[in-house]
Amino acid sequence: MLYSEYRTIEMINHEHFMQGVTIQHLRFEVQPTESIVFGGQPGTALRGALYQVLSDSFCSEPNGMLTPDHVARCPVCWLLAAEDQGAARGQNIPRPLMIEPPPGQTYHRGEPLVFGLTVVGRAQDMFPYLARAVQKMGVAGLGKGRGRFRLVSIAEYHPLEGVERSILEHNFVRQPVHQVTPADISRAAAHYSSERVGLELLTPLRLTSHKELVKFPEPVAFIQRLVERCQRIAEYYAESQTPPSRSEWFTLYHELSAIAAKVCIVSNDTEWVEVYSGSRRQQRYTPISGLTGRVEWAGPLKELLPWLLWGQSLHVGKNAVKGDGWYRVSPAGV
Repeated sequence: MLYSEYRTIEMINHEHFMQGVTIQHLRFEVQPTESIVFGGQPGTALRGALYQVLSDSFCSEPNGMLTPDHVARCPVCWLLAAEDQGAARGQNIPRPLMIEPPPGQTYHRGEPLVFGLTVVGRAQDMFPYLARAVQKMGVAGLGKGRGRFRLVSIAEYHPLEGVERSILEHNFVRQPVHQVTPADISRAAAHYSSERVGLELLTPLRLTSHKELVKFPEPVAFIQRLVERCQRIAEYYAESQTPPSRSEWFTLYHELSAIAAKVCIVSNDTEWVEVYSGSRRQQRYTPISGLTGRVEWAGPLKELLPWLLWGQSLHVGKNAVKGDGWYRVSPAGV
């Protein structure tokens, strides 16, 4: 191997850049006691209900000013109102919480409703709050008409190893133990073809490039936004003593962009769906539209695969906290 090739591989090693990042996947099953009707993308309703319950139930100043001192002391505000006045890309920073919404729009009484919550880094310490919040959501109601539900089960699962473990037994909740780590990503990436891969876009994927919406599953824009998301997650939530420098991330961005430029789309069964998210606080609707469906890429994918596997846990693009940008990596042709 040429020295330049070795250096390129070292500079894009995901284990170096994502050191100290751990991810916990949780799956909640609830049973509606009244019909639950979602409008648009169900993740927006779940996010709104979860945040409202967490704020009302566990924040000491739910309607007060979110001063830096209060946010530093209040775990709920740290989770919900993550802001950094010195953030390089703006005031808001990525939340360490993502929603994996259910596929349907309407769930009638007695019909199982399953959704996921994914937490990053020390946000995993918030698990007891999240479990209790979901119970309270069932009392407050969810979706249009505020349909109520009861909590049936909580499980943790590992999307790369196929492991699932129940953590709710007789109203006693056990601590989750199965986390996604950089080593897990490396092992999983080795099982995929380095020349062709499929991406199942489960929720609207909303990407921008040069401040314009990207309405095509274009590899370069996808990888660029993915690297940016991974960087921001790692900068704020990795538990590492030797974090990569900004210049290293800059090099990674350009190295992976160059590789992605050699990847082509060999199958595209995606479509753009128009979805809007309503905010009672802001009294307005915002677009969370994006691409859904399946796309297959072919090309030099070996160095991209670990990052794609990170992305299926962290999501990519805008509105990740509401469930957008959730996708699954699959073998080509499956």
